[in-house]
Amino acid sequence: MKVATTFIVVGCLVPIALAQHPNRSADRIVEVASVKTSQPAPASGVEVLSAEQRQWLAKGQRHEKAGWIYLHIEGQPHERGFQHGYLLAKEIAECLRIRRAVWLHNTSMEWTELLKETSRFVTPCVDPENREELLGIVAGLEAAGISVAFDDLVAYNAGWELEWYWWPEVLNKISGGATKVTVPKQSCSSFIATGSMTRDGGVVLAHNSMVDYVEAYFNVIMDVLPAQGHRILMQTAAGLTHSATDFFITDAGLVGSETTIGGFHGFTEGGIPEFVRMRRATQDASSIDEWCEIMRKGNNGGYLTSAAAPTTTTSSRT
Repeated sequence: MKVATTFIVVGCLVPIALAQHPNRSADRIVEVASVKTSQPAPASGVEVLSAEQRQWLAKGQRHEKAGWIYLHIEGQPHERGFQHGYLLAKEIAECLRIRRAVWLHNTSMEWTELLKETSRFVTPCVDPENREELLGIVAGLEAAGISVAFDDLVAYNAGWELEWYWWPEVLNKISGGATKVTVPKQSCSSFIATGSMTRDGGVVLAHNSMVDYVEAYFNVIMDVLPAQGHRILMQTAAGLTHSATDFFITDAGLVGSETTIGGFHGFTEGGIPEFVRMRRATQDASSIDEWCEIMRKGNNGGYLTSAAAPTTTTSSRT
């Protein structure tokens, strides 16, 4: 069980320089991922695509290399989502199957009951752009012959903050105990160095995810080129609009990761879900201060965080 997460965000001087030249910046991010992509053949039984949908898919690309899936999506929120849902349809269906099974195993709560709860306090807090991208994923899945509801994707994206933070609070209330979270195990590891701690003053960043083997599906490297905001390259899982491992780089010159730590608890249903804040911060922020401000606003306690100001202005935690 996890209770708090330290997010490490660093301003990377090289991407900042590249960001001053948009075309070079975009090319460099794709080069980092070695993305030379192609679209997979559509599965049998899929519906005929409209001319508009074919135009959307022409912007999206997929490539598999060494066990990793590199996915490029771009454009407006709905078309990005459509590209995502169509090109990763089989993987999304499998991830949802696993997440539903893990949820039931760990909570004994039926997925349908969870959806009733998330529609009450999670879905209303999803911002318009995230909502439209998720609806696009639903449409892409449908075009690929797979039926998934919008509410399923919301619960899936919020799954970890629900299981690790919301559910323990609910369980204690149900059992008549005090509202508290049991002491968690430490989980995930992240290392970062910059400035005088590295040979050339650049950034060294590494992260690994310590999760159950059954959920070892964070094998997607997603390159997101939104119509508005910053380009993102992040590790994630099929069907997510955020990283969830929070290992990312943006063309604003920000790189970041997270590691879960113990010693904190608290969750409020009236707050903004972490997955919403994380995507908004990563796409919209042009500086570390902006990133931290977005993450703090409306914090629902899904990932309680602390902020530390180092001696330089090139790194920060929140």
